[in-house]
Amino acid sequence: MPGPRTLRAAALAALLAAAPAPAAAVREVPVPIPSAGGVTLAGALTVPDGPGPHPAVVLVSGLGPNDRDGVVIPGVADRVYGDWARALTRRGVAVLRYDKRGIGRSPGPPLAWLDLRLLRADAAAAVRALARRPEAARGRIGVVGHSLGGDIALWAGRAAGARGVVPLAAPGRPLGSLRAGADPLLAALVGRAAARATLAADPRRDAARLPAPLLVVQGTADRVVPPADAGRLARARRAAGRPVRVLVVPRADHFLAVAGRVPPAVWARVARFARG
Repeated sequence: MPGPRTLRAAALAALLAAAPAPAAAVREVPVPIPSAGGVTLAGALTVPDGPGPHPAVVLVSGLGPNDRDGVVIPGVADRVYGDWARALTRRGVAVLRYDKRGIGRSPGPPLAWLDLRLLRADAAAAVRALARRPEAARGRIGVVGHSLGGDIALWAGRAAGARGVVPLAAPGRPLGSLRAGADPLLAALVGRAAARATLAADPRRDAARLPAPLLVVQGTADRVVPPADAGRLARARRAAGRPVRVLVVPRADHFLAVAGRVPPAVWARVARFARG
């Protein structure tokens, strides 16, 4: 019987050997997202080639003052979320991503990205905006979130009635337990109420309450979020009597990359979940 290391190596080989998605035309259309406080976020929807409507997801980015593509510093060509959106769209899933409030082309205070209350409201608003788009199939709207965005996706998915949620490398415990001593600094930046709400939010509770199907994706070489956090989300889900699927990606880092790229099989699995 093969041992655990042999099985892990076989799983990794299978992931890396999977053929990439065939090249397909992807078009992008601007999408305004009305949200709380009269703010309209700037969004972009990547749409698969061919007749629609298509299964569709909102992509919620991780912690930081990043725009819809994941760019933190203007002029720096790090467009990870744009690449992820196109990877899913080439597999038949329309993807809506957006500039955070106060970042890029979205108006708002520059430190709004530190207030979980606003981040949640904006993600839920994006789900509702996507559901109104003619390119998106009615009843087939999901949420995919990376890192803290995965925790936000759990909350927004329930609030906006998403039909499926995929946290990618998402924490499985309150943010305050991961960032010791963050309370005074965060309170000084955005106020005590916002700091308290941000640091006390528990993604395990949101996972347990979410009625929609859940797929948790986690890399084993993640140095930002402990890989064991995926198990915490799964256990909370099962304790609530709700089903959960877990995809473990051997040797993948916090951005799910193995040797510099996300294995194509990861996007194939996420797209399959979104489609059905």
